[in-house]
Amino acid sequence: MEEKPTRATGGAVQQVIRSEDPPRGAQVRMSLGTRSLYPFVLSYFAGIERAERKGMRVLDLPAGSGLLSAPLAAAGFDVTPVDLFPEYLERGEAKHAGRGVVESFEEEAEATLPAWLRTRLFGDATTDPEREGDLKPVSGDMESRLGFEDGSFDVIACVEGIEHVVDRHKTLSEFRRLLAPGGSLVITTPNLLSLRARLAYALAGQRAFKSYIDEYTSVWGLSEDRERIYHGHAFLISYFQLRYSLHHCGFRIEKLMASNWSTTSVAMLPLSPLVWLGTRASQKRARKKFAKLKNGGWVGPDAESPYDEMMRHLMSPELLLNATMIVQARAV
Repeated sequence: MEEKPTRATGGAVQQVIRSEDPPRGAQVRMSLGTRSLYPFVLSYFAGIERAERKGMRVLDLPAGSGLLSAPLAAAGFDVTPVDLFPEYLERGEAKHAGRGVVESFEEEAEATLPAWLRTRLFGDATTDPEREGDLKPVSGDMESRLGFEDGSFDVIACVEGIEHVVDRHKTLSEFRRLLAPGGSLVITTPNLLSLRARLAYALAGQRAFKSYIDEYTSVWGLSEDRERIYHGHAFLISYFQLRYSLHHCGFRIEKLMASNWSTTSVAMLPLSPLVWLGTRASQKRARKKFAKLKNGGWVGPDAESPYDEMMRHLMSPELLLNATMIVQARAV
């Protein structure tokens, strides 16, 4: 039997988290038929063996009403939900207490959990654990230091949060502090490099024709004293920016995950050879500069050129077609 990689945390040796990818056919069907991104995030956790979930510490931030926390807790994870507005989770727990986890998830997410995903999460395709209403929300701000010890979590799920923060390096550095060495960060954000988003940027300068960033409509909330702004999608980031920030905050991208596909992007797939040519041409100068920096000692001798991996990512269905970018990164 092949020995699994290990990581050391607080003097103890722990296994590196491994998540099995879903069947390709099931993944494509879900990408074509599901608009919500939450089933795709759940598919990462569902790929972790059930025996390994007990005691696996998961931080869900921002947790909102518990849309992700509730099924993860029912699937056997040790979940800590944190949000700037913990009352959202309190309302969610009160609303859905006593109902099935799957039932309440599908109602709130407006998406169906396919049989294969339910089986991986809960053991079979018909099980619907009761939402017991005992999730305890923790108040926390993604832009501040959180009240947890270093290495408190094995996995952090940041679903649709990073595009709302002013200083993403501060947030990502805090995530790295909170993760045990080798831990996983699952992070989602609107995908700015889908074929549809590229067209919208070319014509309107925005990622979509139905959304807009301005100084008024992009404010999504205010604190009671009106001094704290909850920013909307004011700080959208692309794959390039997120990759850069993850690297400099102590993470390495392990994979891009499937998500809901844009039908417009699917229709534009015949244009992908032109995207390949443009992307390859845009890398030429960077490739030369990287080689020069490495030869001059400015880049460590063990540093690997990132450009082939970037090309694979940039030409993958996960970036060309996904409406939402979902990245799984490892704390290094």
